[in-house]
Amino acid sequence: MKNNLIIFFLLTGCLGVALAQQDPMYNQYIFNSFTINSAEAGTRNVGTVSFLHRWQWLGIEGSPATSSFGFETPVGLKGWGMGFNFTSDRLGPEQNQTFNLAGSYQIRLSEKYRLSAGMSFVGNMRRANLDDLKDLYDLDDPDMARINTFSPNVGGGLLLYSAKNFFGVSLPRFTEYRLTKMDMLPLNQLRHLFVYAGHVFEVNENLWIKPSVLVKFVHGAPTEVDLNAVVHVRKMFDVGFNYRTGDGVGLLAGIKLRDHLILNYVYELPLTDIRYGSLKTHEIGVRYLFGKGPDHSIDSPRFFN
Repeated sequence: MKNNLIIFFLLTGCLGVALAQQDPMYNQYIFNSFTINSAEAGTRNVGTVSFLHRWQWLGIEGSPATSSFGFETPVGLKGWGMGFNFTSDRLGPEQNQTFNLAGSYQIRLSEKYRLSAGMSFVGNMRRANLDDLKDLYDLDDPDMARINTFSPNVGGGLLLYSAKNFFGVSLPRFTEYRLTKMDMLPLNQLRHLFVYAGHVFEVNENLWIKPSVLVKFVHGAPTEVDLNAVVHVRKMFDVGFNYRTGDGVGLLAGIKLRDHLILNYVYELPLTDIRYGSLKTHEIGVRYLFGKGPDHSIDSPRFFN
């Protein structure tokens, strides 16, 4: 049974769409969009340290699990930002570690709007032990049975924003590349394009509503659309929902524990063909805000908290 599950996750999770590897995706980018766009670095006007862990499809051995740690902050020179993110993603016998070092620069377009441009250097380390697939494939060649690769890349993005509006475009990796040397199990890292936008509606001084949408384009894969809505109450609580086409729905919650410490949680239920039994996904995230950037003119409610 264990081997069957490993094979299932490898084939459906890694090879199911155009024999390709897609980046791990989680719902809490709603609270910290730097995870998908380097141009977001420094635009909050305070520094942010964040940690996230995602348990996907609990109850199945070898199911995906993702951990992410990062920070982003304005730097001394006005208009500049920088950030770093490290993600570890596990799927059955496969492990991926990705680090991202990013820089950004913001320019003022008008009294309300700014444009931020970001660039990032990306490194991906991938390891997999395919010994458990020997019953399915002839993996006598050690180079085929074990995968250990490092792949550098560069990415970038743009962000147009004001205190209550935002529109972003991001290409986290500019180039695609081959992840394995095996002809029988060719696996490619695909290019992702993210386009997202949102607006904050201020109902009153204690209630804000932020609807947003994100579209993910991946060559050879169906286009994914995220529809999100988050309600911010009394500058302390966040509640909301997320719907991802072809994937699932999620319920979001957040609470400000202290002035600079925020806890977020997401409960997700799949709507795909794998939705048997009691498969559920949980995400928990912690963010700590520190310092104050050189520009005090924008205290943007688009970030909430």
